[in-house]
Amino acid sequence: MKLLNKKFLILYSTVILIASVLSFFFLLNAPIQGRTAATTFMIKQGGSVTSVAEELKGAGLIRSRLLFITLVRLQRGTGSIKSGEYSIEIKSKTSDIIDKIIRGEVVTQKFTVPEGLYIQQIADLLQKKGIVSADKFIEACSSRDLLEKYHIPFNSAEGFLFPDTYVIAKGLSARSIAEIMIQRFFEGLDRIMHNTYSTEELKRVVIVASLVEREAKVDSERPIIAAVFYNRLKKNKRLESCATVQYILGKPKERLLFSDLEIKSPYNTYLHTGLPPGPIANPGIKSIQAAISPAEVDYLFFVSKKDGTHYFSSTYREHLDAIEKYNRSNVIGHHMS
Repeated sequence: MKLLNKKFLILYSTVILIASVLSFFFLLNAPIQGRTAATTFMIKQGGSVTSVAEELKGAGLIRSRLLFITLVRLQRGTGSIKSGEYSIEIKSKTSDIIDKIIRGEVVTQKFTVPEGLYIQQIADLLQKKGIVSADKFIEACSSRDLLEKYHIPFNSAEGFLFPDTYVIAKGLSARSIAEIMIQRFFEGLDRIMHNTYSTEELKRVVIVASLVEREAKVDSERPIIAAVFYNRLKKNKRLESCATVQYILGKPKERLLFSDLEIKSPYNTYLHTGLPPGPIANPGIKSIQAAISPAEVDYLFFVSKKDGTHYFSSTYREHLDAIEKYNRSNVIGHHMS
């Protein structure tokens, strides 16, 4: 009988102890009442579990630093805490918060970069959306370290910032954003250029693609416009692309003047033969494809038909006739000679 009572007491005490521990755990794991619907919390890059626990406790988001640290360490097999900005919902338990930051469910921002923008236009877009300052983005895109890392053979990442829709973690640095866009560019390039390519080939493709992007309005014409540029290069003719003059001006101008064509710049293809020294925009995948696989045509000229399409010519006489027919009010439309 005494032995039975002793076993009962041990079992009873064990149950009470377990119940007490569980009750204490649920108490400490419970959400703190009185908070708003959601609040943001930033975990800095390289922050330790202890420092994050202290900041969460200081922000009134958890009840116990020790419980947070213990639970994180127990979950080390599934990953570690991720830096970034988090939105902590009302009634979030400590364990829920830990799950969120181990999965890296950070607050995100979305932005879309259209085809054909200049770096400055992309920088202005990012600043307008409150993502990063324009100056910091321009600086990041001109970083020698960045250019060397991705083997970009120009003085900036112009031409390599892939036009696309991006969903990124809020608070990313300008450098990180630039890298994401550059990586997307090379992913697209690798899909259509299966063979290895030299630095000179890369330079030619990106520059021609940027010219095509700024000149073409209709997808079907992209390979033809690329062919015109290549054909003129082969014959050592100046490209005489209005898009290069627009690039020098820094912003689109509805109608170029003859004086604009005389602006002294290595990018002015009215004054200099060959390709400009670098890309004049950030081309999309269709323009890149056109620069890699131009149409097999002998055209040397094109002029806008004012409806988004162009008239292509093989002779200068035919080109002059096309100017007279389609572009009489604006001879500079495409002053190729």
